[in-house]
Amino acid sequence: MLGAGNGMVYEIPDGPADPEAAIPSFDFATMGQNGGVPLVIDNGPRTCRAGWASEKDPRLEFSNLVSRYRNRKLSANMMLLVGDSVYTDPLAKPSIRSGFDNDVVTNFDVMESVLDYVFTMLGCVEEQVNQPIVMTEAVCTPYASRKHMSELMFECYNVPSVTYGIDSAWSYYKNTGSFSTDGLVVGSGNSTSHIMPIYDARMHTEQCRRINLGSDSMDDYMLKLLQLKYPSFPMKITDWQARQLVDKYTYCAQDFEEELAGYLDMDGLRERDVTVQFPFPMPSLDERTEEEIQRATERRREQAKKMQEMAAKKRQEKVDMRARELEELTTLRDSKGEVSETEYAQRLQDANMSDEQELAEAIASAQQVVNRALNKELGIEPEEKEAPSFPLVDVPDDELTEEQKAEKRKQVFLKGSHDARERARVEKEKERARQAEAARADEERRRDHFDEWLADIQAKRNEVITRMEDRKARRRELNDRRSHASQMRMRNIADLAATEPLAGPNGGGAGSKRRRRGDPDDDFGAEDDDWNVYRDISKEEEAEEDEEDEAEIERYNKILEQHAPDFLESLDREARAKIERTTMYRFSEGCQPAILDKPAVQYKPDNATIVARAAREYQLHLNVERIRVPEIIFRPSLVGLDQAGLLETIDNVIKHTGRTSLVSNVFVTGPGFAQVSGIVERLQRDIRSIVPVGTPVNVRRAADPLRDAWRGAALWSVNEPDAFKASRVTRQDYLELGGEYIREHGASNRYYAFTATNSPAST
Repeated sequence: MLGAGNGMVYEIPDGPADPEAAIPSFDFATMGQNGGVPLVIDNGPRTCRAGWASEKDPRLEFSNLVSRYRNRKLSANMMLLVGDSVYTDPLAKPSIRSGFDNDVVTNFDVMESVLDYVFTMLGCVEEQVNQPIVMTEAVCTPYASRKHMSELMFECYNVPSVTYGIDSAWSYYKNTGSFSTDGLVVGSGNSTSHIMPIYDARMHTEQCRRINLGSDSMDDYMLKLLQLKYPSFPMKITDWQARQLVDKYTYCAQDFEEELAGYLDMDGLRERDVTVQFPFPMPSLDERTEEEIQRATERRREQAKKMQEMAAKKRQEKVDMRARELEELTTLRDSKGEVSETEYAQRLQDANMSDEQELAEAIASAQQVVNRALNKELGIEPEEKEAPSFPLVDVPDDELTEEQKAEKRKQVFLKGSHDARERARVEKEKERARQAEAARADEERRRDHFDEWLADIQAKRNEVITRMEDRKARRRELNDRRSHASQMRMRNIADLAATEPLAGPNGGGAGSKRRRRGDPDDDFGAEDDDWNVYRDISKEEEAEEDEEDEAEIERYNKILEQHAPDFLESLDREARAKIERTTMYRFSEGCQPAILDKPAVQYKPDNATIVARAAREYQLHLNVERIRVPEIIFRPSLVGLDQAGLLETIDNVIKHTGRTSLVSNVFVTGPGFAQVSGIVERLQRDIRSIVPVGTPVNVRRAADPLRDAWRGAALWSVNEPDAFKASRVTRQDYLELGGEYIREHGASNRYYAFTATNSPAST
């Protein structure tokens, strides 16, 4: 797994694939004739395996889960799903239950549903199961759990006998062939890991040691590390996905410190980093060809032309209407001498004109519109407007009548507005002239002294960037109430609050009240609400300054893009390199190039780039997590567990048994840490450091850490008939000695009889 990186992207689905429909067996009666073939059940916390002891592999292998729920669309009654089918119905997921708690069976209602499913799928159609049962159980199983399991077997299913054994021990038997070979079994389960010595042809559970870490611990730790590393990841990482990451991409470092240092090197990170792609929504893309884009552009051009023609037609219609209106108004004006005053007044009224002055103004307005359209058609420049005159402004009031005084006030107001517009126009012309002169001088300097001009533009751009960064730093410092700037600001606010009186009917304020009671000190800021007020009033007009600086930066970028594009590209390269050099970026983004929020060189990304960027938002990079997660079995303190690690626990077991020779046959099995790549080599290396020099050390792993427990139990029940017969707890034993009773054998827990006055604990 060390070389799982190298730029490869590994996809992970949302959840497990839909399971194939389980096919029930119909040979139960044939296989169980005369009760000769035992039925073996490997009852694990995560997976249950069941089948006949005479077969090589189990017939059933399913998730040890049950969901009892109601789906009114399908049935009015409660529905029951067992195994992998619990994931097929979304309504069943909230009701998923397991019969285990820390590798021990505690929920026997769930367990009964699981066993019903096992016996039904194996073809048992009778009211009782007539075959002997071989079942695995956890190391040092509590008597109460075994008692309820035996009660379920004998009372519910009427089995003739049941044999209990430890899964790790039977896995050892499968890979060794017998219990006569001494060894040290490291059995790692879902919640716990055990170190168990085997000598004198049996498992000595009274000398085993437990570490409260298993595969679930690795899954939880992986999930916590990823949540800490990617706090704003756009989707939820499920427990199932975390388990897939642990199973596929973690490995055990031979030297944790040295391996961890290798991740700080870019080449080492590139070799070890794993990119995991989660499902992501596909962004909307413009998938048109160049030909289609050209056709669309041509259509838009034609539409714009048609709209211009329509607008011109409407303008012409408006001009024609005003021309007809002008003709009618002119005819009305010329008819004054031809008709009587009464008839002329009636015609004015019919034309909605109050007097001849309004008629003259309407004629002038229409004439202006017609002349403007005619001049535009002939290409004649419009004449400049004559400056308005204000003859009454300079005339003294005593020389004017009341009507003239009112007109004078109107002319004074109009003259003030006119003068203001003229001053603004003159200032604009001066500003345009100044800008034109500056542009001319700048262009001349660029042409004659290009290097100096370029250095000046770059310096101005850097000055603006520095100003923006200083504001950001100051903003961060003010937001931190423990900073010196923030404390000084708060002190100034407190001084203002102490000295400024509050307006009120009696005068005075907070400051005067403090002075009256002789308290010169101010406790403003002791409460969180005071700091909330401080944050509100400390918001300065920095947003506008940032916008102005960003606009100035964009203007400099356009100039440099036109005359020195290499400089902008070098700025982007430096900015990316600065980001990529940070350790946090390397661990969170791997060796991928950084994406700048505001690059100096603007470009339009193509479809492939858009999809790649959308995919990156849903990518995780596994690097240090690959070795940090499995390291918890050697260093439980990484997850806050106050226990000895695996090596110290092995050393404790060896010293407790006094059998150093056990290290010559260390066997690793189980669904937990045994599946991590490199665990065998790591144990081989570490155990040598705790035993005398020259002591033979041999560590091996089960051929199949997951299924060898079932295979070992099946093989043992067939190859060791005498031992199997002696280990069977019959119904009579159950009735006489209790449900917690077991017959000891090489792979079993120890049984200690107890009385009412002295109740020993299971070791």
